[in-house]
Amino acid sequence: MKNRKTVFEIISEWSLKSPDKTAVEFNGDRLSYQQLESQSRRLADYLLSHYPDNKRGRIAVYLEPGVMMPVVLLAILKAGHTYVPLSHFHPSERIIQILDDSSTFLLISTRAMLNKTAIDKVFPSTIVVEDIHYPAEPVATLPPVCENDLAYILYTSGSTGKPKGVAIEHRNLSYYLNWFNEDVWPETRATLPLTSTLSFAAAVTQLYAPLLRGDTLFILPADSLNEPEVLLRWHQQHPDGAIYCVPTVWDELLRYQASSSHAWALPKTVFLSGEPVSFDLKERTFQQIPDVRLFNLYGPTETTANCSFAELRSGKSVTLGKALRGSEIMIVDENLRPVAEGEEGEICAFGEGVARGYINRDELTQQRFFTHVRADKRSWGHRTGDLGKMTPEGEILYLGRIDRQIKINGIRIEPEEVEIVLRQHGDIDKALVRPIQESGRQRLVAYLVSRSPSLATNDLRRFLQDKLPRAMHPSHFIILETLPKLPNGKLDVSRLPEPCPQRPELGYPVKTAGNELEQELIDIWQEVLGFRELGANDNFFDLGGDSLQAMKARLLIRKRLFSEIDYPLFFNNATPHLLAFIVPYYVNDDEPAFDENNADIEALAPSSQQRYFLTLDQLSPEPSAYQLAFRLTIKGPLDESAVEWSIRRILEGNPVLRTRFDLDRLQCLEGDYPLEAIPIERLTAFSPDGGKNTLTDRRLLELISTPEMDVEHSPLICFHLVSLTTQRHILLGRVHHTVFDHDAIGLFFHQFVDYVRAYSAGDRSYRIGSEERYLRYRQQQRRTKDQCYPRERQFWLDKMEDYLAAGADATAFPLIDSQDGENYWCILSDTLTQAIKHYAQQHRTTPFVCMLTAFTQLLKMTNYRHVPIGIPVSNRMLTENATTIGCFVNMVTYYDDSPAQESFSTLLARSQNKIHAILDHQTLPYDVLMADIRAKGWSDKLRFPVSFNYLTAMPPAVQINETAYQITDIANHQARLDLTLSVYDDEALALCFNYQQAAFKAEEIAALSHQYHQILMDVVQPNTALLCSNL
Repeated sequence: MKNRKTVFEIISEWSLKSPDKTAVEFNGDRLSYQQLESQSRRLADYLLSHYPDNKRGRIAVYLEPGVMMPVVLLAILKAGHTYVPLSHFHPSERIIQILDDSSTFLLISTRAMLNKTAIDKVFPSTIVVEDIHYPAEPVATLPPVCENDLAYILYTSGSTGKPKGVAIEHRNLSYYLNWFNEDVWPETRATLPLTSTLSFAAAVTQLYAPLLRGDTLFILPADSLNEPEVLLRWHQQHPDGAIYCVPTVWDELLRYQASSSHAWALPKTVFLSGEPVSFDLKERTFQQIPDVRLFNLYGPTETTANCSFAELRSGKSVTLGKALRGSEIMIVDENLRPVAEGEEGEICAFGEGVARGYINRDELTQQRFFTHVRADKRSWGHRTGDLGKMTPEGEILYLGRIDRQIKINGIRIEPEEVEIVLRQHGDIDKALVRPIQESGRQRLVAYLVSRSPSLATNDLRRFLQDKLPRAMHPSHFIILETLPKLPNGKLDVSRLPEPCPQRPELGYPVKTAGNELEQELIDIWQEVLGFRELGANDNFFDLGGDSLQAMKARLLIRKRLFSEIDYPLFFNNATPHLLAFIVPYYVNDDEPAFDENNADIEALAPSSQQRYFLTLDQLSPEPSAYQLAFRLTIKGPLDESAVEWSIRRILEGNPVLRTRFDLDRLQCLEGDYPLEAIPIERLTAFSPDGGKNTLTDRRLLELISTPEMDVEHSPLICFHLVSLTTQRHILLGRVHHTVFDHDAIGLFFHQFVDYVRAYSAGDRSYRIGSEERYLRYRQQQRRTKDQCYPRERQFWLDKMEDYLAAGADATAFPLIDSQDGENYWCILSDTLTQAIKHYAQQHRTTPFVCMLTAFTQLLKMTNYRHVPIGIPVSNRMLTENATTIGCFVNMVTYYDDSPAQESFSTLLARSQNKIHAILDHQTLPYDVLMADIRAKGWSDKLRFPVSFNYLTAMPPAVQINETAYQITDIANHQARLDLTLSVYDDEALALCFNYQQAAFKAEEIAALSHQYHQILMDVVQPNTALLCSNL
């Protein structure tokens, strides 16, 4: 290799020169040079002995930071193989593309990474470092490695929609690292830790340079560049430390240090690379660190890591400097001819650091790589695509990109790649992606022409999640009818609208994300809460988040970041900034594979919720007990055609509402009924008082004769439109629980008003893209049951045993054949409601947990003190689409054996963790659990004769032109259990005690209501008079 040894050979020599010196250190773990050599050699022997047919093959590495990282890489190089680094920010689809494109025969990972990603499920040729059994005898000799052999393949963004692999040879690696250690490092002799992921070229310098010198390689935790305190604490312990990062990260670090109350010392050696360095950033660096050594390293991955460097100085221009020793940089025209000094052209790099090319991309390699012949000298060169010019001093000025490629946070992005992926979405016709400057940071905006005007941003983010790295996701999606153009047909950029921020006034300013992790958490906040342009300090609960939304946020954190955040931790750190110090950042990669062979079976199989309610429907003496009702009040002029058109569009776009069940085959025939089978029955005005007095829900149901619903032979939804006066109308909806739940009422209303608006605007082509969403949910539920059910089933069986051991026993309350029930209502005052919500926030919990805890205290005053409590929970927030109409209700049970005399705060503290654990295990279908309970003979003791239901508030009224629309649910008076307390979450909490008349007398329920209310009063304001109204 031109008298230059390979990297791994030089590192091996240090095991003889300094065998006991620490070679690698990570979080207190250390390896000496002797241990590094021994372990890497043993692993190399293992690879050679176990994979003899894969000589000079390619091995993917999927590793977390740790002392084994250099062991694995050196072992692969020793064995003559090529490594292909993968990173935690790569989504599953991109990882599969890389594995396929690189033709890797093996993937090496750790158990921790496999637990988080399950990558071994899609790539079976995976081995776990911890499980390797090394050969007893070493291989006699290692294979020879030539200078032109590949050392590694690094993947970058590609304009064709697929990542492109840059092939780096051993000579490239040795040349670049030799230059860094001989020309740059002696300038400061600073200790440079490894902070970069292996899939970035920066890792080459950080990982190998210290080992080649015989120094200690310090490895920092993943994403330490995004955690200022972690990074600065390390530098405080290592005052000779250097930092190597993109300018964006350095800018944030400067700002953090300037605003921190702690006297953090910043590193005095700084290497900036990956993005242009602004003059302002350079000057601020010298203002905060007058004696800093600041270097600007420039070069794409195709030049190993860098091809030029400059030391920046205060008051001087920012340049890319000069080429590395032994290399050359030229500014050329479109014909690859050098331009005159001072003229603009493309920056081209020549020398030993230039990569071989792109694997499997011969045409692109020929376009971007070439041999330059000058006199008797031949040089291998790369066209960077960057625009620049040469100064009189022979330094390079960076002027931007010739193509549209940009860099965000050091990650190279080609907008064309993002556009290609977006156009793969079934609802997108055209896509344009452009960068914008926002709060001093560069962001991507996607302008889309969609077939569906209601295309949801959340859907787009989920669509991109497994296709592009997070940094390539647009921050904003703007839906346009058409892309604006100039008369010559070119895009009219000036007419593209700017993103419109929508953040409520919170009483404190917006703080932009300090790092990628904070931005990911902000995205989750925005997705769950429905806002845009939120900040890192925006409190989840200040924005109106409730327990169900908190559950959804925690689910997304688990799926996307692979961090299990429990409720107390979430409540105590309810801002993206605070959570970013807790959540380790790992992108989701646990979606189960789709099996096309089972697609037809999955399409017909009912969901677990549908099975549950079908069973209850068939066993119930009064099937109407499992039908929901709602009233949509229309005040003002009635546009009957708009109402009818809107209902038709809802039925058309939500085929679950037109479901028919085949009970013999247990099949769900979604969309089986045509629209014509579900007419809107029009009734004549019949209000005896001209509509002056309120028509109660009970009276409304009595006056309107609704047809019986047969799950096999009749539609499961019906509508009646009633006009009380010319200015007051009611649309009554009744729907079976198998296709609908309480939360679906609000979703129905949102779709209804959207369609009415479209109709009023004359847009008859408007459609909300919700078709087959519930079908996809049923399919996904069936696919994931083998993955999710076993763990949850064990949890619940353990929980049931705990309940029995604690004295749970419902045998004294057998099932009552009749469902003759009644409702008793109590509306809490606004003052008491707000006091309860404030109390919950003070105790880091939710009103739901407070109200349930109070209900358990109430039951301890009755004969029902030893019975489990049934809790209906909506799994809708646990699905990928929280806006899907359908039935997502599952049942869980809760039993509390705490002494009745305990204070409420003590009881709350003890019970909230139990409740949260239950809510974290709510996906196991209740009918599956009941089958196990019956098999064990526990059913009589563990059935729940009482239940607690915490219901979300209905949406507020909507005004469209001169007409107001408001929807409310109608509580069913029929009793499914002895007692059910339903709490309606609104500005004033409403309590509905639904009871079996065979189990309770009216006066007993009134007394229970009073006692429950008194419990709440004693908790939040013990000296205040009763604040309640009974209905």
